[in-house]
This record gives sequence, structure tokens and C-alpha cells, in this order.
Amino acid sequence: MTGKLTLWAASVLAACIIGAAWIYTHPSPRMVRVDAGSLLEEQRKSLSDKIRPNMPEDEQQALLRSAGEYARDLDDALKMLARECGCAVVNSAAILALPESASAGIPDMTGWVRTALRRRY
Repeated sequence: MTGKLTLWAASVLAACIIGAAWIYTHPSPRMVRVDAGSLLEEQRKSLSDKIRPNMPEDEQQALLRSAGEYARDLDDALKMLARECGCAVVNSAAILALPESASAGIPDMTGWVRTALRRRY
């Protein structure tokens, strides 16, 4: 009986070691999602609120420059997120379906990017 128990324990231990080695050598890809469309829409609304009729040319150019700067800052924030989490950043618009449970899907990091952008603006 002790021989069978020892064989069973050794088999379970070997299976655990093989499983751990597999997980260590084949990590699952890590992804997060960001709703870039909503971030750009917020910026568009912000800029449209600043536009006035008969606005001077220099102010219009300043608004256009700020829009370009926002796009660069958004790109920088997305790269910073990817670097910090060590993951791929996917636009939410590219995701066709997610599981019902929010915790089972790809984490939404739009708030993190929005906070990073607010530090600059």
C-alpha cells in the first residue's frame, strides 16, 4: 500500500513540476484596452468649446498646435502604459466581444491614460 501511495505522490509532484515549467516557459499574453475614441472625443469637445466666431488667426493656430500636441501626448501615454504594465495596449474599438464578467475580460485602462494626460493639461 505504501508503494502505491509513494508512486501516486511522485506522479502528482512530477505533474506539478511539469505544469509549473510549462506556465513559466509559456506565459499567457497580457493585454489591456484603452478607449482611444472617447479620449479623442473629449479633446475634440474641449477644443470646440474654445472656438469662437471671428477668432484671430494666431489663436486658431494655437488651437491646432494644441490638438497636435494632444495626439503626441496620447501616443506617449499609451507607450508609457505599455512599458509600465509590460503588456500590449489594444484600442477598445478593435475588440469585437468580451465575456459578460468584467474581471474575465481585458482590463480597461482608459482612466489611467486619462489621468496621465490630465497631468499635462
